[in-house]
Amino acid sequence: MGAWGTRNFENEVSQDWIFDVIDSKDGGLVSDTLARIINNTETLEVTDCEEGLAAAELVAALVGRASEDFPEDPLDKLDVLNLIATRALRNQAIAAVNKITAASEMKNTWEEAGKANDWAEVQAGLIKRLD
Repeated sequence: MGAWGTRNFENEVSQDWIFDVIDSKDGGLVSDTLARIINNTETLEVTDCEEGLAAAELVAALVGRASEDFPEDPLDKLDVLNLIATRALRNQAIAAVNKITAASEMKNTWEEAGKANDWAEVQAGLIKRLD
């Protein structure tokens, strides 16, 4: 495994997802990713969680509340997505984060590593930035 930490961009999957969305110029991928998390009836896998949290972080960045670790290059190019962080999109992002933090393989991983509180604090901050 490459880089991995409790912050949402301290893993390669989240970073790759952000760059892929910017490169594709497809803002619809944001809502699609959030919907995939919300509508999943199985236990959310770590990779899905990483992508879902990256999508939520992107929504927060669209309202000018990017995380400190949001990759700089994509942050400078958000306008290519032609995406507006409406209240509905922000609510969708909040719902996805809440689902990931309630029950997921990612939550279990952080609990096993003894870093669940650090990870949960990052997600609470994300929800606050989305609200």
